[in-house]
Amino acid sequence: MNRGTQDMSSITGSRIGWGGIVVAAALAAGPAGAEDAIDRLTLERVAAVHDAVEALAAARTEVERDGSLREYRCNLHVHSAFSHDSRGKIEEIVAAAKRAGTDALLFSEHPAPHYDFVTDGHSGVVDGVLLVPGAETKGMLVYPRASVPQHDALESQDLARRIGAGEGMTFLSHLEERMDWELDGLTGCEIYNTHADAKEETRLYTLMKNPLWLVQAKKVLDAYPQEALAAIFDPPSDYLKRFDELCARYPHTGVSANDAHENVGLRITLLDGGKVRVADALDEELTVLDRALVGAFTPIPEGAKPGDLVFKLQLDPYEQSLRHVGTHVLATELSRDAIGEGLVKGRAFVAFDWIADARGFDFHVEDGSGRHEMGSHVTLSGSPVLRGRSPLPGHWKVLNKGEVVHEADGNAFEFAVESPGNHRVELWLDVAGRPLPWVLSNPIYVE
Repeated sequence: MNRGTQDMSSITGSRIGWGGIVVAAALAAGPAGAEDAIDRLTLERVAAVHDAVEALAAARTEVERDGSLREYRCNLHVHSAFSHDSRGKIEEIVAAAKRAGTDALLFSEHPAPHYDFVTDGHSGVVDGVLLVPGAETKGMLVYPRASVPQHDALESQDLARRIGAGEGMTFLSHLEERMDWELDGLTGCEIYNTHADAKEETRLYTLMKNPLWLVQAKKVLDAYPQEALAAIFDPPSDYLKRFDELCARYPHTGVSANDAHENVGLRITLLDGGKVRVADALDEELTVLDRALVGAFTPIPEGAKPGDLVFKLQLDPYEQSLRHVGTHVLATELSRDAIGEGLVKGRAFVAFDWIADARGFDFHVEDGSGRHEMGSHVTLSGSPVLRGRSPLPGHWKVLNKGEVVHEADGNAFEFAVESPGNHRVELWLDVAGRPLPWVLSNPIYVE
């Protein structure tokens, strides 16, 4: 890239990254058509969503969970400074996780020759947060229990089999790029990915090239950072359709992918000689501009000195990225073995916690032999009944093989199973007049 002075509109769209799509907040004009993030990013709309979220929090009731298992909120697909596209320090990520209500972080670093993502990766319990090392590689999130020699030379199927044989976990990642993949032995797949959700906002990608939107968007992002990020959110219908197809082949555990990097933003630093340095969130220089040009769209304090940071926009802080969505796992304790067991067995649900705290959500099946959690296998001859409870009333959808077979409203539902298949539930809430999925369960398999 040319490091010299250039027009800023030529650089902002190309280097800011995927999260930069949320910066078109203030100027929401566009052609008629389906509503997208641009329409949702006006100050009025984002404030209305914030008020709706506050009302849901006030209406929420605590739900006591039956049985011996406890619920732990986990974030998968998290990157730190081990990855080339992040500068995240572990102490900062853990602090953000605690603010977001996260119990466990499952990292997915980009592999590199200078470190082993298993033995060198973040592990153990730090300030009450469980850390599990892993990588994003070969189209999967992988969590081996031991180093995998020459993993880069393995094909995806061979890598999945090797990690599975070593009691590790593998999840198919970024389904939008590999809808036709059918690997054997996977633990599961992502059923939501924040990055994939963002990539659909093509109109915002185009509007990103005007730096005036960056400055005006900062007002919205500063006022309502969580709801501004959530403006990209659309139901992951394509992911769920593929998930149902995969579960019909063999059980898959559905998880959410935060794809958290904290690498999307803009930094402007004052230099000598009436110049300013423009850099991305990783502090990689984009260009050098005249101070007067930058001062035309964002005020520079009169007393600013060379070296001062005069403008900073962070679009994907760890706290907001981690709170946006989580995978809630039912486990006996907060340990790597217990969380892994819960994920392997499918005792988990995905919740868009930016809408409301989903702790206490319950979906299970009961038959003549008792209660069985998500991921369980029961027989139709046992007269199974699906039951669910929630800390908030909403609209329940029961799906079998991807088709809705039952709907109900309220804090709870029950449904007598009528046919075999992979049964899962979705719980929807109204958020400022927009129906949105709040919780996506893993299936219960009726044979």
